Amino acid sequence: MITQLVTPIRELRDIVPAWDALARQTLEPNVFYESWALMPALEELVPQDGQVAVLLVWADASHSLLTGLFPLAQERSYHKFPACHWMNWLHLHCPLGTPLLHRDYASETLAALFGWLRGYSGAMAFSFNKIPADGVFAKHLRGFTRSQGGLLNEHDTWERALLSGGSSGEEYLANHQRKKKLKEYSRLRRRLEDLGDLELEALLPGQGSNLTQWMADFLHMEQAGWKGRSQTAMACSHGERTFAENLIRNAAERGQLMMLKLLLDGEPIAIKLNLASATEGSYALKIAYDERFAAYSPGVLLELENIYSTLDDAHLGWMDSCAIPNHPMINHLWVGRRRMTNFHVSTHRILSKPLLHTMHLVKTAYHYYKGTQA
Repeated sequence: MITQLVTPIRELRDIVPAWDALARQTLEPNVFYESWALMPALEELVPQDGQVAVLLVWADASHSLLTGLFPLAQERSYHKFPACHWMNWLHLHCPLGTPLLHRDYASETLAALFGWLRGYSGAMAFSFNKIPADGVFAKHLRGFTRSQGGLLNEHDTWERALLSGGSSGEEYLANHQRKKKLKEYSRLRRRLEDLGDLELEALLPGQGSNLTQWMADFLHMEQAGWKGRSQTAMACSHGERTFAENLIRNAAERGQLMMLKLLLDGEPIAIKLNLASATEGSYALKIAYDERFAAYSPGVLLELENIYSTLDDAHLGWMDSCAIPNHPMINHLWVGRRRMTNFHVSTHRILSKPLLHTMHLVKTAYHYYKGTQA
């Protein structure tokens, strides 16, 4: 295996065909690390002082087969302790950190990564953040670390909502929602219909008509709401807006875009942005609604339509909510859960294991103290 650290991001454009082939053969999917999604992020969202690079792992010196792709960031501290710390790179709009590993060369690719860490990085600690704890990559990482006698800390875990297929949208809601709650949703919908003509528009994977209008509606609605006031909307800065437009455009070109829109008298009152991976599953990235209609819960009504569209029309298998833990809305609608974790891995350096042990104890003591003060 041959490792190659790429820092001039433009050089990655030369390996896009190999990158796309890897995404189709990956051990575990991550749409946010596919070429069309990661390249716009690297071009627009890396801070000026950020030390971000992409580590490539090739099967041989001829670069005939790409077996691993790791977006990486370097910090000069680990939990505020001065130390060289490498981790997977996650930007503001990237809720998943699983690297791309070729499913036939997963162990060899992990060995190449940690060989690079040992020989070239100077890392005292390495972190994989926002990883599905029960996924195939997590299993391989645990096995590899154990075989190398390393220390793997994964005590930082949480859950987020997951929508799983296997039933129709109607069956899913009937099985997992109380009749009283479904009647409440129907009442909210009727109240909106009293105000005007209520309709749903869908842009499913493989479709791309009127894409410019879809992008404009989404970016405007997100910025007009609370995300705009808190400066977290995608249109709040030129770089993030450019990233969002390129992301949506690229997803549509690849047939991996799904957007839903609820309209009242032809004007959007809620809009949702989903992305489908190259292999299986999908990700609910963003949702926005017109706050003037908050009393009618248009976002919830659109999420109900999303269940129907995902299970009945798009046939995506599953959808990761990408939501924060204990999300007050989506956790009530989706009964499935995806357990997530942050992995912290020791390196070959003498003080690496003591550092990870000490930081874990400090963090545990801190949370215990905060719990006793609550």
